[in-house]
Order: sequence, then C-alpha cells, then structure tokens
Amino acid sequence: MSTPVTVHHDKTHVLCNVDVAQPIEKIIKTLCLEQFNIQEPAALFALRLLDTEELITDENIRRKIKKNERLKLVSSPLIEAAEICEKLGSTDDRALKLATFSLQKYIKEVEFADEFLKRNGLKSLIEIINNSSGNTLAYALTSMQNLMEHDHGWEDLSFDFINKVINILVKQTLVNICRPATAIIIKLVTADKSSITSAIKSYGFDVLHDAMLKQQNFLTTLVQRLSSADYVLCSNSLCLINALMRHVTDQHWESFMDMMIKLKVRKAVALLMNGVHGEELSKQLLEFQSLFVRQAYRWKRTQVSLHIPSHKAMLEELWTKANLSDEDGKWRKIGFATEAPKWEIQRVGYLGLENMHGFMKKDIDGYQKTILEQYNRPVERRCPFAKTSIEVTELLCDYWDVSTGYTTSTSFQPLLLAFEKIHYITVKAFFRLWNEMEATVDDFPKVSALVRSQLKFALRDEATKQLYEFEKDMLEVEYKIIRDRQLKELELGDDLLSKTPVRNLRGRLYTESYEFVKNQRIKCLLIGDWFQITSTTNVPLNSTTNLGKRTMMNKKWRFYRLSPNTKFLHYSDYLEKTLIRDGVEDLLERIDLSLVTDIMTGPSPQITSPGSPPKFNSKNISNSTIITNNLLSQDLTFSLMSGPDTVLTEFIATNSIQYSEWTDGLNMLFDKNIGSKDTAEFIHILTEIGVKVKLLDLSGEKVEIPQNIEVPNKLPIIGTGGSGFYYDDPFS
Repeated sequence: MSTPVTVHHDKTHVLCNVDVAQPIEKIIKTLCLEQFNIQEPAALFALRLLDTEELITDENIRRKIKKNERLKLVSSPLIEAAEICEKLGSTDDRALKLATFSLQKYIKEVEFADEFLKRNGLKSLIEIINNSSGNTLAYALTSMQNLMEHDHGWEDLSFDFINKVINILVKQTLVNICRPATAIIIKLVTADKSSITSAIKSYGFDVLHDAMLKQQNFLTTLVQRLSSADYVLCSNSLCLINALMRHVTDQHWESFMDMMIKLKVRKAVALLMNGVHGEELSKQLLEFQSLFVRQAYRWKRTQVSLHIPSHKAMLEELWTKANLSDEDGKWRKIGFATEAPKWEIQRVGYLGLENMHGFMKKDIDGYQKTILEQYNRPVERRCPFAKTSIEVTELLCDYWDVSTGYTTSTSFQPLLLAFEKIHYITVKAFFRLWNEMEATVDDFPKVSALVRSQLKFALRDEATKQLYEFEKDMLEVEYKIIRDRQLKELELGDDLLSKTPVRNLRGRLYTESYEFVKNQRIKCLLIGDWFQITSTTNVPLNSTTNLGKRTMMNKKWRFYRLSPNTKFLHYSDYLEKTLIRDGVEDLLERIDLSLVTDIMTGPSPQITSPGSPPKFNSKNISNSTIITNNLLSQDLTFSLMSGPDTVLTEFIATNSIQYSEWTDGLNMLFDKNIGSKDTAEFIHILTEIGVKVKLLDLSGEKVEIPQNIEVPNKLPIIGTGGSGFYYDDPFS
C-alpha cells in the first residue's frame, strides 16, 4: 500500500507515494533515480524523519512512515560514520566539539555504530575522553554511554580507560560530565558473568576494584552526590551504589560493606527518603532498601567465630567494658546462659554480635550500669542483657523480613536503615518493661511478646515516622497502655507467634509463598495474553505515483507469550482476538529479554520496536502514539526498557489483575523488586494462612509450644511383673 509523503533533499522537496512494504534500499534507489535524478549508488543514502532525524530502517518503516510524513534523503550511516571519524582526528577544538556533539545522537543507531567501530572510531573516542575537557568531554562521555547500550563493540575496554573514567567522576564537578561518567561505570559494574541484563560479561566488580582503590575518594564522592540538587546526578549516583552492592564479589564483600558503614551511606539514603523524589529515584531508593535487607540477612547467617580476630575482639570488649570480676566465670554475668557465648549468639550471627557491641559502644557508662544493676539482683529477677539483645535482633529481623532475605515492601522504611539505633532503643524498652512488670526469668517470653506488640505499634506509618517519635513510643508510653493494646490484639497469636519455632516456620513458609507466586506469575507469561495495541494505521489506498501497493488492515490486538526457555518474549498483531495454538510457532516476532534493563510503569513517551528500538525524543511523539481510548487508565500501562531512553515494547493491561500478573511476573523473572502492592499482600496472606494451618492443632487447644523438650531416660511400665506396655491414650 502506498503512503503519500514529502521527501526533502538539499534545497528541494517532492511529493510522492512510498510503498512501505518494499525494502528500504529499494525505496531509496527509486527516490534517487526517479525523484531526484541521483546516479550515485543507493547505499550511500538513507532516509530520516525530517523533524527528529530518526533513521528509517526495514524494521521500523511501517511504524514511522505515516500519511503526509515529512522525510529527508541524506547520507547513509556509512558515509556519516566515515565523516565523523575523520573529524574526530581534528586538532581544531570547535570542529572536535561539533563532531562529538553529533556523535552522541548518531551512535545510538546500530547501523551507524557498526560502521563507526569498523573505522576504529572507538580508539579516537577514547583518546578524546583522555585528553579533552568541558563540553567536548561531556559529549564524548555521553557518546560512550550511548555506545554501551549496544550489545557489542565495548568488550575490551582497557584498565587505563576504566581508571580514567573513575578519575573523571571523582575530579570533575560539572553535572553534564559527571552524569555520563557515572552511567558508564554502572554499565561496567553490571556487565559481569552473572548478569542477565547485559550481553557483554567481561567486566564486573573485581575488574573495577583496583581502579576504585586508586581513586580513594571514589565512594566518598558518590555519597556526597546523593545530596546533589541535580535530580539525575543524584539518582545515577544511588544507582551506581546499588550496582556495586548487588555485584560485589565474596572476595571484597566485607571490606566494601565496612566502607559503606564508615561513609554512613544508609543515613544519606534515609534522608533522601524523607525528601521529594520522582519515579526513578524512588525505584533506586526501594532497591537500596531491598539490598540492605539482603546484606543484613548475610550478616545474620555469618557465624560468629573466635578464630576471626574482629569477632573475638568484640566479645572480649563486651566483657571488659562490663567492669566485673571474672571469678566464677564471666559470660553468664553479662547475660549469656552458658560460658560459651558464641554458640548462643549463632541464632543471630554476626548481625547480633554487631548490634550487641554497638549498644555497648553507644553508651559505655549506661552499659556498665545496666550490667551491674542486673548482676546485683537475685538470679531469678535478672534481665539477661546478652539474651535480651539477641531477642531484640530477632524481633527486628522478623519485622523487616531480614530473617528471609526477601522483602516485598513497596513503601519506604527509613527506620530500617537505622537498624542499630532501633535495636538500641528497643533493648532499653525491653529493660523498662521488664522492670515495670516485675518480671522473673520465666517471664522472658512474655516480656518479649509485649515488646514485639509495642514495636509493631511504634513502627506504624514508618515511611513518615521520625526516630525521635519511635523512641518516644518505645520509652515513654505507659506500661498499662501497652498491655491494654496487646490484650486487644489477636489473643491467640500474639504470644504463640513470637516463639522461635514459629518464627522459623514463618520464614520458611514466606520463602515458599514467594516462590509459589513467582512460579504462578511466570506461568501467566508462558500461557500468554492479549494486550491492546496503542495505535492503529488507517491509510487509504492511493493509486497515483505509487512506489508499490499494499493494503494494511488496522491491527487492534497483540498477543504476547514467553518462550519455554524464558529468554524471549514472542508476539504477533491481529485484527481481533483469535485462538492461538500452544507454542510460539504462530508468533512471528520476538523480543530478546537479555536486552531488557528495566520495567517502566506508566505510559512511555514513545512506542518503539524490539527489532531496532528508537530513542526518546520529545519532538517525535506523533499522533499515532497517543492512546485514543480515554477509558484506558494510565495506571495499567508499562513498558520494557533497554537502557534509560529506549522502549522495546509497551503494554496496556485490560485490568488490574492482568497488570499485576505481568508486571510482577516480569520483575520476578529478572529478579527485581515486586512493584505491585496486591502481589506483596498476596504473598503475606499466603504466609499467614500457612502458619495458621500448621498451628491449627495447637491453637485450638491454646497449647504452649515448649522451648526445650525433656525426653525421659526410661519409659514408664504398666504392671507389676515388668511386662506390659505404656500407652499415652488413657482410653486404650
């Protein structure tokens, strides 16, 4: 079918019809010979949209060339690449600046990038980055950033270049230089062997580690930029910190996390949570929150060992700062049940030891006073400090999902990032309630249940709660009010669900529920579903001045289905919904999911093609990209992204259930955070139902779960002759 268009070339333009069913090379050849009388080979020319200069290819021609579209006939990427490569070698600063400025745009196109690489343009670009400054450096870095959105061409960047980019990131202050430099480092960090988003896997944390060591202020600079007034720079800096945390290897994990603590990264992120932020920054904040839960989980699973000098030193300092005599033992005096503290603390691992040690370091005098006060009490009236600290760590881990290592929270939890301070306050609250209850050793589980109840209350509305408000709720609310509130809660579960066996049960069932929902969501993708196409093409047939004829029907529906190996998303467009056979043979198009870097919710600025995705440009949003059905909610729209400005495809769900199934299915497939509150609540409900089902036989009789089961040495015998059997059923 022919489409009427206007084609510009040099200072002239012609009105003609273009058959979008023809290969682009044939269309260009026809234009050159019949419309502009050009005798040069068609391979030297290309078609671009006049307004946006977007390259027209075989993959996007049907979507881009609309009725009365304005095009221009220009030099092909082959010629443009040759010209720009030549200009990159210029010694004239103005010419070099113009060349790098143009390169930013053209290098996004795979056709141009391939020609650029063939002409050794990457070497010239790296040389410019090494030697230029100002806007020229900014343009060159942005060009490198855009080149790295392709799945080839940057496999062998040298250590010197990586070190140079990190040096630029640290030393430069101009925002337009720091932004692309940060983006380049993010790309390098995530391109490791375990990456599922990068086709290039030759870099990663270890490759960058030595370069980071050479720039001692690298991490310091990133943290400082979290308070930058520039939104994009702030977001990129946090994105890089997240990438480093996610991809740090075991070899460097401990030293890297120590550095994060020294730089008070969590405090800086918590301050960001209290500010005003857009969607991208919010996503990075939730990602950091999730990564911290994983980090705390790893600390909790790290066993305390006296063979590790730092562990041994912390335990010894806990004893020495207590300022007690070690006659008749020492560890029981500070609240351990035995003289082998490392075995008791294994329940909460290194995380528990760090919290216990942190309590002591925060207020040494207060620590000594607490230990001495308990030591001078009768044994049965003592509140054991070590046991209390371990219990509080466990309570916090349960509340914030640290015990499982997964979090489905879709809201900010700034107090989670102040874990040590919350632990300190909660331990003090434990001692306060112990004293006000006049508790004994046997009452420890009851005090724990009361603290757990008040902790849950104090952390309500956590996203907006300040630390001083939490402290007031924990340390100043009267005991009677806390107790009355606890009695109003579900009486069945409050004490029962705080038991160690039940906490372990909940952790296991939570993991199973998460995996169950993950499999269900991904199964929805494997089955496939229909989505409405956001634009239609309705071009009347015109028989005059045709470059060919073809009738195009309005396609209103698209069917997507995930391939069995989960590596591709297959699809085809249809006029109306129809029966789709099993498998992917009927679905002729596909998207390589290794190209997907993000899942963006809300309408995208531009609908793009999986084959050759164009880039964002506010000028090229045509009428065809505007959703004409006003009944479709923007809340049900999401897109697959490849890089920060490339849309692979856009979905408009027909309802919230389909939206939840597909967004969370894709997020879980890519091991990203769940974005749907419905799914997070579903996992929580499944877990709680599972716990209650497991406890039905106990809760029905209100049976107390024993902490320690005593097994008799010998079973009692019925009868006097030494014969007979013992039955636990009195009616037998």
